[in-house]
Amino acid sequence: MIDISSPDPPCPPLLLPSRSRDSHKGDFGRVLLVGGSRGMAGSISLSAMAAMRSGSGLVSVLVPDRCLETVAGFDPCLMTIPAPESALGQFDTSAMNVFETHSLNANAIGIGPGMGTSAGSIALVTLACVMSNVPRVFDADALNILAQGSDEYRMDGPAVLTPHPGEMKRLVGVSASDRDGQIEAAVKLAATLNVVVLLKGARTFVTDGKERWFNTTGNPGMAKGGSGDCLTGIITSLLGQGIPPCPAAKLGAYLHGLAGDLAAKAIGEAGMTPTDMLRFLPEAIQQTSA
Repeated sequence: MIDISSPDPPCPPLLLPSRSRDSHKGDFGRVLLVGGSRGMAGSISLSAMAAMRSGSGLVSVLVPDRCLETVAGFDPCLMTIPAPESALGQFDTSAMNVFETHSLNANAIGIGPGMGTSAGSIALVTLACVMSNVPRVFDADALNILAQGSDEYRMDGPAVLTPHPGEMKRLVGVSASDRDGQIEAAVKLAATLNVVVLLKGARTFVTDGKERWFNTTGNPGMAKGGSGDCLTGIITSLLGQGIPPCPAAKLGAYLHGLAGDLAAKAIGEAGMTPTDMLRFLPEAIQQTSA
């Protein structure tokens, strides 16, 4: 774990700008998180709560109908949008219409956590790929869907892909144990699709196909289910606040790791959870604000 009390703490890749005293919620981005399914409502809820904690003015969550009350129950600040669902509690293909309508008002979209890989989810991810007018974050099942059709899909407009090593293997075929090989594959993938790739790991790697950047925050206590969902929400929030994709990915990784370091320092690595990271995220943001 990085020692936060050290006289030489890690430096953030950039600082968040200070906020004007006469600001209103519309100044800080309207973000839309898309995901969840029966039994997996927590994933997209963590993403949405992370986006709210990262400074977004308005956070909406598009989920299969049966997940709506569960997601809404996590935080009263979240606005939930029900979408048609399949018999298994995943998105139905007709959810595309709801997604397209609500994407029109979004400054950034995060898609994938907990959504499964049903036909409806595939339809939503395919649509998200061509929403060139809005920056998007693709994570979790959205990446698994992309991997299934890796020779066919295209990516239009600003986007960030956030694979962990297993998802990266499915995307590019390089073993999860070959970190150096995955880093080179991430650079190639980013250049080919004209996107930003954030490869998760002990030192998260971010590339736009040209730049190479390694994160310096984070600790082993963050290696728990739900941690990556929080990162999705943080980056989506930063995109919605107007930060370009590569800087947003770098700052998002830094803030995510710093919140984890603050949580570990307060309660220890073994027992900390992603919800503890969310609790310390405002302090991490405070430390990286102008």
